[in-house]
Amino acid sequence: MAAQVTLPETLHIFNTEYSADSAEFCSSPSHRNVLAIGTYQLATADGVDPNDVTSDIPKKRLGRLLLFHCDENKLQETQRQDMAAILDMKWNPNSSDRLPELALVNADGKLQLFQLDNKVINELFSSLIGDDRLGLSLDWSNAKYHNSEPHIVTSDSKGMITTFQVTSDRSLTQVNQWEAHGFEAWIAAFDYWQPSIIYTGGDDCRLKGWDVRTSCEMPTFVSKSHSMGVCSIHSNIHKENIIATGSYDETILLWDTRKMRSPLSETNVGGGVWRLKWHPTNGELLLAACMHNGFHILNCSSIDGSAQPIIASYKKHESLAYGVDWYRVAEISLPNQDSSLHHREADSTSKETPKNEHVDEKSTSEIDLKENMADKAFWEGSNEMIASCSFYDHALHVWKVNL
Repeated sequence: MAAQVTLPETLHIFNTEYSADSAEFCSSPSHRNVLAIGTYQLATADGVDPNDVTSDIPKKRLGRLLLFHCDENKLQETQRQDMAAILDMKWNPNSSDRLPELALVNADGKLQLFQLDNKVINELFSSLIGDDRLGLSLDWSNAKYHNSEPHIVTSDSKGMITTFQVTSDRSLTQVNQWEAHGFEAWIAAFDYWQPSIIYTGGDDCRLKGWDVRTSCEMPTFVSKSHSMGVCSIHSNIHKENIIATGSYDETILLWDTRKMRSPLSETNVGGGVWRLKWHPTNGELLLAACMHNGFHILNCSSIDGSAQPIIASYKKHESLAYGVDWYRVAEISLPNQDSSLHHREADSTSKETPKNEHVDEKSTSEIDLKENMADKAFWEGSNEMIASCSFYDHALHVWKVNL
């Protein structure tokens, strides 16, 4: 029996001017209404159409970082900053002991680290991934376990994977770099339960695993389950051993990381899967940006070999569906003191965890409790707010869906 598909409600639409390809809500509870949008625009010096593939004139990749205050009633731009074209970006998922941090990779082959201070974002540090390449994706290692000096992994257009450590003074130190794929390495992602494990996907149609405690000369596994380029991977922070992968072959595969010979389930979503996002608090919901076929939410409560039901779809964009993210509803309950939160991130150098690393146990009384209560009251039940962006029509949409 086919699942009933819920129709979302559009809350806001914004013209980003440049082509939009990345959307990220801030993961810090006190800044959860901050939305970052990354853009990518081809341009030429003399006004030649940048989409003219017959032109030999070099094209410049322009970018712009846009910041918004976003809630159900208002979408207000608060800052814009021109820079090289942005291919991917992510907020530090566990920066509760410091100001929010945003990392991005760009068309100049750089990894940049920014900090949000008093609603203004400023660059802290920049590191070159490599010459003559585009940075294509990045991920933070500390989504599950707090680490004050986390690692960031990047992938690039030359098929290389690079790991960096964010030091205590917020500089970036390159740890390792290796060739993972014969063509573009579209995506790299940490296993959040085992941050020493990295998964990568490339235009060579391969999904690979790597253990950064080794030299990474050989992958831990190679999968050919996808028939086209692998461009999205996300580890589930709520369900150990579960990851999702997406490909240009228009399928989403769910995996048990202990058995990577074959996937647990395969779901065709009718478009290349550029981004996948597990829900920040519900490990049974998976959000997918499906290029030519809009955005979909999959119910992954039961993984039994059959396709995952699509329970909501948003198809009001007029171009390629690229960036997408969940809004994080305020938590107003007391912090959970579960000892499992004190599990430390695996360290590739096997060094003792620095003394200044700790799990944040900051009381929500330090946040505006009234705002949190109003926020939670509005979203009480099964409402979700989602930001999505599309490429050629340079559009940002914010929408609500009742699941």
